Amino acid sequence: MKHEDRRKELGKMLMDVAKYLATVGLIGSVLTNSLTIYGGVAITIIVVSLILIAFYIIPPKRKV
Repeated sequence: MKHEDRRKELGKMLMDVAKYLATVGLIGSVLTNSLTIYGGVAITIIVVSLILIAFYIIPPKRKV
């Protein structure tokens, strides 16, 4: 595959973005008591979407 390394790095980056968004968005909102139901659902949907996109972007391991 021509762009295997690029896809792998992009997938890792999206996983990191999802992790940071979950940390800052959900935990930060809970700690400051500013978490609303709509905000929590929106952050959760975005995080799950990013994880799924990253899962499909990262190429599977090749069998040798």
